[in-house]
Amino acid sequence: MKSITEQCKEMSSYIIEIRRQLHQIPELVADLPKTRAFVCAQLDQMGIPYKQNTVMFEGKQDSSIVAFIEGKNTEKVIALRADMDALPVLEPHGVSYRSTHEGQMHACGHDNHVAMLLAAAKILNDNCASLNGSVKLFFQSAEEILTGSKLMLEGGCMENPKVTAAFGMHVWPLDPTLYTTGQFVIRKGYMMAAGDGFRIQIKGVGTHGSQPQLGVDPIFCAAQIISALQGISSRECKGDEPRVLSVCQVHAGTCWNVIPDSAVIEGTVRTISAQTRAFYVKRVEEIAKGIAQALRCECEISWSNSVPALINDDTFTDEVISSVQKVLGENAVNTSFEGSMGTEDFSCFAEMVPAAYGFLAISNAELGNTASVHNPCFQVDESVLWHGTAAHVQVAMDYLK
Repeated sequence: MKSITEQCKEMSSYIIEIRRQLHQIPELVADLPKTRAFVCAQLDQMGIPYKQNTVMFEGKQDSSIVAFIEGKNTEKVIALRADMDALPVLEPHGVSYRSTHEGQMHACGHDNHVAMLLAAAKILNDNCASLNGSVKLFFQSAEEILTGSKLMLEGGCMENPKVTAAFGMHVWPLDPTLYTTGQFVIRKGYMMAAGDGFRIQIKGVGTHGSQPQLGVDPIFCAAQIISALQGISSRECKGDEPRVLSVCQVHAGTCWNVIPDSAVIEGTVRTISAQTRAFYVKRVEEIAKGIAQALRCECEISWSNSVPALINDDTFTDEVISSVQKVLGENAVNTSFEGSMGTEDFSCFAEMVPAAYGFLAISNAELGNTASVHNPCFQVDESVLWHGTAAHVQVAMDYLK
């Protein structure tokens, strides 16, 4: 019988073909009808049963899918996850498999994730008799708005049978001078940050720009709040703990000589510990409301796009490292990664069970594939995508020994 490495490597052409077909039909958020139909058709061909999520989002059924590969029992069940949604990015001409949906593009590589997991599904299904446990395959929508995992959880993806571990990955354009193309990059503990979006609505009293004393200036108030918020990071938190607060939008006024009656500040907080995350929420509200009151304004604060930090379980991560090295070689894993302040809603699964999440290095300077994710020029070195499939398969098989 062929080794798992050989079986996965032989799937390379399939992975590339599936990836290119998906690349041409990018869809946004949770409504992915073409993508869902494509994935279901592939699962049907493999004879793998699945359920479509029935949870509604913005008036439409969520497109997420949970497929199930039954082994000898369901005492241990590992979930393997691939996100499916794309971005509202215009893809330039340049590849034969360019997006056919104008203004939409798989600029974050989720087409690769689906293709790698579908290939893993076929191999695991072919080897299901040797699995001392079972596998769930999560094909998830709406990762880009940090919502899809929550919709899947609402739909019961972790139950019946109960998931006991979770594994996922992201293709990532890591610095090719530090990471070899095809390496699996992972670390114990914090892998990616918690994210919390804030919106501060300031209400003042409008007036003519020449007579500010007759009004209450919300722009002046907003400026003081923006400045004071930066003090949380520089003056109130430990210096050795990664954290970020960025103000990314400020909206106020419509005319050069009119002080408006309102202003809006929007931004994001990124943290890696639950304690620091709670502290930021508390201090943002205290600072904004305190300054607004002092300057005679009213202030309302709301939070959105919130996900916890993605924390890799130490023990399970060691097992993942061992599995990837087994199937791809000792040098196939790089653990020097320092963590990212980006967010990933796989963290919602990782809060519930031991989990591990890593990056597959897909930059290749020789091919010119060095553009970052969310860039219209983003491309991957397709020749190493089978590494992702191999990681999925070996991690699952070793966990279910």
